[in-house]
Amino acid sequence: MSNVSALLLRDSLIRNDQICPQRTAVIDGNVTISYRELLGRVDSVCAALWSLGVRPGDRVGILLENSVEYIELLLAMAHMRSIAVPLNTRLTASELQFILNDAGAGVLITSPALKPLAEETWAQVGSIRHGLVTGPHPADGRFASYQAARSTAAPFDPGMLPDWGDDATVILLYTSGTTGLPKGCMTTDRSWLGNNTNMAMAFAISATDRYLALLPFFHVAGIGTLLAHLHAGGTVVPLAKYSPAGVAQMIAHARITLAFLVPPMIQQLLSLEHRAQYDFTSLRAVIGGVGFEPPWVSEQVEEELQAKFFGIYGQSEAGNIVTAATRDDIAQRASTYGYELPGFRVRIVDDADNPVPVGVAGELTLRGPSLMKGYWNREEATQEALRGDWLHTGDIFLRQPDGMLEMIDRKKYLIKTGGENVYPAEVERILSAHPAVADVSVIGIAHPVWGEAVKACVVLRPGHTPSRTEVAAWCRQRLAGYKIPRYIEWVPEIPRNHSGKPLKNLLQARPTDSSQDVSSLH
Repeated sequence: MSNVSALLLRDSLIRNDQICPQRTAVIDGNVTISYRELLGRVDSVCAALWSLGVRPGDRVGILLENSVEYIELLLAMAHMRSIAVPLNTRLTASELQFILNDAGAGVLITSPALKPLAEETWAQVGSIRHGLVTGPHPADGRFASYQAARSTAAPFDPGMLPDWGDDATVILLYTSGTTGLPKGCMTTDRSWLGNNTNMAMAFAISATDRYLALLPFFHVAGIGTLLAHLHAGGTVVPLAKYSPAGVAQMIAHARITLAFLVPPMIQQLLSLEHRAQYDFTSLRAVIGGVGFEPPWVSEQVEEELQAKFFGIYGQSEAGNIVTAATRDDIAQRASTYGYELPGFRVRIVDDADNPVPVGVAGELTLRGPSLMKGYWNREEATQEALRGDWLHTGDIFLRQPDGMLEMIDRKKYLIKTGGENVYPAEVERILSAHPAVADVSVIGIAHPVWGEAVKACVVLRPGHTPSRTEVAAWCRQRLAGYKIPRYIEWVPEIPRNHSGKPLKNLLQARPTDSSQDVSSLH
């Protein structure tokens, strides 16, 4: 019997083809594509993949920049019930090889610019049978022409597909792997449609929106915000390469209404030279990371760009965004992560999975339709993450009496110094409020007496030259003695992954010397 209650990603595309076929779905450079044309392109991609032997459940690696080809591939594979494996374009060949071998991908699709990396990767992945390269290029070595495959394949017959409902895995989204090896989060039509509803309710996404798709489509927020706008019948404007001037120019030229920017992109846009020459009047909302940005960022976005600011928290396992905070929320409590989106139920629990009282810290656990099914080929890790039918995020939160959520830190970042526990995020919030600090990450380093010592890696704002002792004194007025950094290092930037999370392992590998020592103030 058919699953009549299931709604698929394909259904939202068909709906838009029926009610607004000529509305613009995608603007990619000089190419403008309507919803009718997008549906046709998706069908031709289905035909091309089917001709290569791709069947329901098969995995296809995508190593592309943000583009209309990426969008149509994600939608086509969801329609075919095959599984898209978006690949981080910043990874090395060996890192990509691990993911493709883990997924057992049979096809690899890339662009001319990324083809050398794709070729190096393919050499060590035995499961790959076919490769396609986008762009107006003929077949080249192992890679056949993507455009030719689309134009020459026999029409695709969706009647050949099994009825798998909305619980089939359609996108295998690998975690960033900042600690240990990445794991593949199995996401479904149900996951993404749950995300679409959440984002529409939280950020008022509608058919009138134009989204600047700068966040890479290999990231949960990049895919999630893309699909939310297509579901609503809005317009997506993919941008393959980031620069502050490029973002400003695209906002003005394409009349962008919503942009999602990760640290330090917002600060770079705000400080862009000659910013006044760009027209930002179409921009109604900017989504950024909460907890990663100094409090003044939300104020400047709303006052200087005249756009509403939302600071969010999310993760791949949760299926994108979990909480959102407005400027007013942040002004009320700088440490807030806002409130959970409507599609989630939240519990904060202790180590025995018992709920803790309001105001007490514990692990954030979630229920909701956008959550992953589990980890690909990782049954033990899946059972641990989803034990008791709740997703365990690994993040320490507390609920304030007014209902706001506050993130204390990641469990794995906890610093143990002299028998005391220090959560780096608490120290980072204090340092971020210093007028000279542009960015900061706090880490634990080995110490012969205390086990670990607190170290702050600080990026200074242009024109500011405080001493280390001045910054340590700022902390001393606001933190218990054991939480104050014993070492402060000035760094040119905080290394971050594609989602804006600091790569603390790289910071911990930096040398610490006596010039950074401010412990005499403690």
